[in-house]
Amino acid sequence: MSPVRTAPLTSIHSVADASALPVRERIQALDVLRGVAVAGILLANVLTFFGLTFMPPDRVAALPTAAADRVAVFLEHVLVEGKFYSIFSLLFGIGFGLQLSRGGDAVLPRFKRRLRILLAIGAIHAFLIWAGDILMLYALLGFTMPWFARKPNRALLRWTVILLAVPTTLYVVALTLWMLGGSGSAPTAPSAGLPPKILKFFEAIGTGGLKDAFIGNLVFLAGRWGDLFATVRFPKVLAMFVLGLWTVRTGIALSPSDHRATLARWRLLGWSVGLPANIIAAWAFQHWSYLPPSVGGLLGTAMQGIGIPMLALGYASTVALLVVDGRRFITVFAPVGRMALTNYLMHSIICVVLAYGFGFGLWWRVGASTTMAIAAAIVVVQVPLSAWWLSRYRFGPVEWIWRRLTYGRPI
Repeated sequence: MSPVRTAPLTSIHSVADASALPVRERIQALDVLRGVAVAGILLANVLTFFGLTFMPPDRVAALPTAAADRVAVFLEHVLVEGKFYSIFSLLFGIGFGLQLSRGGDAVLPRFKRRLRILLAIGAIHAFLIWAGDILMLYALLGFTMPWFARKPNRALLRWTVILLAVPTTLYVVALTLWMLGGSGSAPTAPSAGLPPKILKFFEAIGTGGLKDAFIGNLVFLAGRWGDLFATVRFPKVLAMFVLGLWTVRTGIALSPSDHRATLARWRLLGWSVGLPANIIAAWAFQHWSYLPPSVGGLLGTAMQGIGIPMLALGYASTVALLVVDGRRFITVFAPVGRMALTNYLMHSIICVVLAYGFGFGLWWRVGASTTMAIAAAIVVVQVPLSAWWLSRYRFGPVEWIWRRLTYGRPI
């Protein structure tokens, strides 16, 4: 069996050397995709940044932009929700694979040190700035990657499928137990909102000062991690990590121009399967809640389980093909991607200042369509700002700190 198919850590180095693109092209392709992903993550997060996730339904309906907001929320569920963190998770796995390709087993201590530093950055972000942080989850799950790196290629694909199937499988079990327990299977309408005792903490975020924001953020953080467990986010993220490692093993991530036909097939399959599945999922969750378990919730969960990773792959393949084909307009995202961690954290700082009571107080005062416009404006500013910064410095500021702490010396 070929080393490409079964390569353990130490043998990936030769695979990468044989199939890698010139450094400039390879890094540009990945950086462009990373830049698109971080911009998309902002579009996904912006509803939460401005409190719309917690806003009472009657207040949402009373906003002057309510009609446009309903369209914006539906489109967000179909086109944005889950897709861009899936791409970013794929890139995380690719990044791990690239490190192995360059150094084999010797990089593992440094990789684990990078994860510990990322975990610390994520904790600072989550506890002191914004509880919706994803960095801690990435860091914790990242510690499993050396185990997966010793698996052959077929096993990586099997694990990807198994992990993606876990949320739907668990939902089937939960629904079965719910029905056997006599709770009934009648359709359940989407939730009417948070309990008043919890809601008051979120309302204070938009009207109070720093203390209210800090307390509300801690309440949000507890709910955030509860939601990660309830929605079974962990295997979804890990599956994309593993798939990213597989794309390095097979050379697709290393040399997209040599796998153009494969990327074209993924683009077609991703869009043709992923888009309809996401439309069905968005429709299902408009009519049924995720919890308690229901048949409609199962439909939405199953369609998300198929649609989110498929459409994410469709997006990723589309971007990669645009770079391979020399479409220059897409390369403006490369500097954003090179500073992805800095830009991600800047999203939180900017939006918290705009939304919270100690800042401009837009919390619960603007609807989904307005927040999407704000997100787009932030991205438009970050594109030239990232290019300007990188014309003067080698790394983004947070990237520099991360590397400096990882290597323990000036770089």
